[in-house]
Amino acid sequence: MVRRVLELAWLAAIGVAACGGGRRGGAEGPTVDGATHVIEIDIDDHGLAGLWMARAPNLKGLIGRGTLAFSRVDVPTHSNQNNITLLTGQYPEGTNVPSNSWLSRTQGFASPVSIPGLSVGDYVLYGTNPLLTRGDSVYRALRARGQRSAYVGELPPFDAGADEVHLSIVGTTFGPIKVSAESAPMILEGLLAYPADVVSAYHFDGPPTPSESRMRFTLRDAAAVVRATDGAHPLPAFMFVWDFIALDDDPTGNFGADGAQLTAVVEDYDAGLGELLSALSDKGLLDRTNLLFTLDHGKVDTHNQAALGTHGGAVSGSADGQLGAVVAALGATFGVGAGSYALLNEDGDALIYARVAGAGTVAGALDQADVTHKLVSLIQSGALTGVDTTRTMTADGWLGTRRFHDLRVNGPNQADVVVFPQDDWTLNQVDPVNTAPGPFQEHAQYPYGRHGGFSVDELYVPLIMAGPAFKSGVLLPHPVEHADVAPTALAAIGGGLGLRTAARGPIQAALTGDPGETIAVPDPPESARELVLQGSGFLADPAAPKAPTMLAPSVVVIDVAGLYDEEAFSDPATAAAAAPLRDLAARGTRFEDCWTRSRDWPVTEYQMITGGYPVYPFVAAAEDDPSQTLAPGAGLLAMPPAAGFVANPDGLAAWRAPVIFPGDSVFDAAHLLGLGTALLGDSDFHALHTGRAAIDVGPAAGAGGAAGAAGAVGSMGAGAEVGPSVEAGLASLMASYPRFLAVVAVGTGARTSDRHAGPALEELATLSGVVADVAAQASGALIVVTSRGATPIDDPQPDFYGPGTSRHVPLLLLGPGVRAGVVSGQPAAPADLPATILFALGAATTTDFARGTWATGAPIGGVPQPIPASATEGHVLLRAFAQGP
Repeated sequence: MVRRVLELAWLAAIGVAACGGGRRGGAEGPTVDGATHVIEIDIDDHGLAGLWMARAPNLKGLIGRGTLAFSRVDVPTHSNQNNITLLTGQYPEGTNVPSNSWLSRTQGFASPVSIPGLSVGDYVLYGTNPLLTRGDSVYRALRARGQRSAYVGELPPFDAGADEVHLSIVGTTFGPIKVSAESAPMILEGLLAYPADVVSAYHFDGPPTPSESRMRFTLRDAAAVVRATDGAHPLPAFMFVWDFIALDDDPTGNFGADGAQLTAVVEDYDAGLGELLSALSDKGLLDRTNLLFTLDHGKVDTHNQAALGTHGGAVSGSADGQLGAVVAALGATFGVGAGSYALLNEDGDALIYARVAGAGTVAGALDQADVTHKLVSLIQSGALTGVDTTRTMTADGWLGTRRFHDLRVNGPNQADVVVFPQDDWTLNQVDPVNTAPGPFQEHAQYPYGRHGGFSVDELYVPLIMAGPAFKSGVLLPHPVEHADVAPTALAAIGGGLGLRTAARGPIQAALTGDPGETIAVPDPPESARELVLQGSGFLADPAAPKAPTMLAPSVVVIDVAGLYDEEAFSDPATAAAAAPLRDLAARGTRFEDCWTRSRDWPVTEYQMITGGYPVYPFVAAAEDDPSQTLAPGAGLLAMPPAAGFVANPDGLAAWRAPVIFPGDSVFDAAHLLGLGTALLGDSDFHALHTGRAAIDVGPAAGAGGAAGAAGAVGSMGAGAEVGPSVEAGLASLMASYPRFLAVVAVGTGARTSDRHAGPALEELATLSGVVADVAAQASGALIVVTSRGATPIDDPQPDFYGPGTSRHVPLLLLGPGVRAGVVSGQPAAPADLPATILFALGAATTTDFARGTWATGAPIGGVPQPIPASATEGHVLLRAFAQGP
């Protein structure tokens, strides 16, 4: 606990300094008069119960006049990668910040930045801050449009790139350091290498009044920024406010994640929120300001310590903690010793590294993988008290572990293994002296507030969106993602703002006038999260559509090449051409937030068919960084995006070569259920990497790519009707199999880029008609309509509807068990299709609050697995289905 206090002290002192990362160059003009503003408030961190128990009229008033949602945070559930996600719309795979801190393989497994009492990642340094170096942020996107942004907060590095920075830190004492307006710049420049001209533009605010908490003062500081605005200095278009509870005596560590002490904290910062709202009202800005309120992550109470350890034994020869003791006792059996690993215990998770010569390089790759597998064998043996072996994460999924790629946390800074505690346990040693795993002996009066682990309280946090851009007094009946928040903030400002490097788009269902489904906030509101998770397939196993009358007898998936969600369903200029698609959607459930992970069609088609991605051995994609070829760094990270989005030509070629990747597909799973299978139409790459052995009707065995598929079943490009071979293929299935799964590919390639041009409208009308014809032929089946991507990866004019929108594709379901006339904002992706299809067909399912519902496969080492075995990325889109008996 003493170490934790020192860390907090230094973190705060350095945070004071590091909050200065915004460059002053570029457009700095004021927002236009009458513009809409956004204030995003990010609280770090507490549990949810304290919020509901608190008398918090301002916060609950925002819920009453806004949209309440529950946001899924990054994993592990630590602060800094989540805060950066909230500003960039990227997951750790894009920001290269997998946790609060990590060990550097190139620096002898030491922390990248080490200051007395504090070890953190290099994102705190000005020159490597991802807000400046890793793609778009809200700050950067606004500056590119000549609009201003501001940061008000306490710690680094979440100010980097903001035009106006207020650090609410002056007067705070940390051990021997008392921060002043004079000392703060020296900390910034001396410890974190901030340029003097950047620091000179910052405001160092404080101190709080003697009876005022740091949290409340920070919100009052934001109110002061509002009150200081005038015609010459208008309110910036966007303000990010960051408040850190632990600066006020670490109440969650002392008293637990919830309870009376945390209720008082919520009431205290609610009063600060009231001051901010009053300032907006007094300045006449309240009706033009949107507020987004969330937590960086949640916390959960624990009563047991695993005392896992703090280091390996490479230097001293012996490792400490429970892991060190288990390695000493059992390591020889598994082929590892104290010097085989390095350890960084972060409380709710622990980062474990294979400590070998050349780790992180080609020279050490084989040894690194070998030692990693041996460590995983030991960890998964169950010898570690308090460790949840069903949550262990690795790069390759060894022994059934969860894969970094699936959770979007792979990258060079990631550890080789990440382990998590069981419920009601923390991995660290909370008792100051007692080192035994088990119940707290010394920290016994109150629970300990854990974060970094896997629990509902840590993973799902409130997101409140209130203001003129948002619906009023409603609840989103599905979880959203922290990566959605930054795009939503820009959407609330308006003007077509977007993030070119965001993983997803705005939360459309929350926006005023959007048809996305909402429901009433329940009474009492504390039941809202359970309602959302249960209804979306993230709690107990759902009951429907398993009833016989609701099961789909067959499934037809229609994959349309080159189709934006916007042109299909929301663009008035395309309404006539897209009428058949819109008519189909009115009969079923449409998912308006479906985003492909890749721009490359072969990758998306593979994910539609398998529900996952080949990571063992890893197959690079066209967007992947060609310099990152070794686990756990393989994958995304090249920045800025390459021209044409092809950063890796070898990856582009690999996805077009006729190579079978390990694993099975939804066709194999359908066979196990007794269904016939078919691949019809303009198939190009759908079965290129899974093989055709499980396909009963369709391309000839050995045929590859678009030519083989088209030659077998005929073409239905723009201007064509349903090909006779498609009709024949469907007729054959209907005659031969009482139940079947068919994938029908429609369209052959790039379309006219300007989707409002006459030729594009003709193409859309033709494609829409073909889809309607196929759906009519498959009457009675579950119909799924989607697209492999709106434009090919190297299209000369992508993203017709704004940044990233070539990955925003339609997804609709209609047929048995599907709700009619529903537009759902439940986040969706092509990888969700196998689980969703198999659920509709009545396959046995497993439900997990972190992964959702998926078709049950054979467990590996006691770890639940899906079917297809590669379907580790997707889950059932339960919001499509009528639920209940």
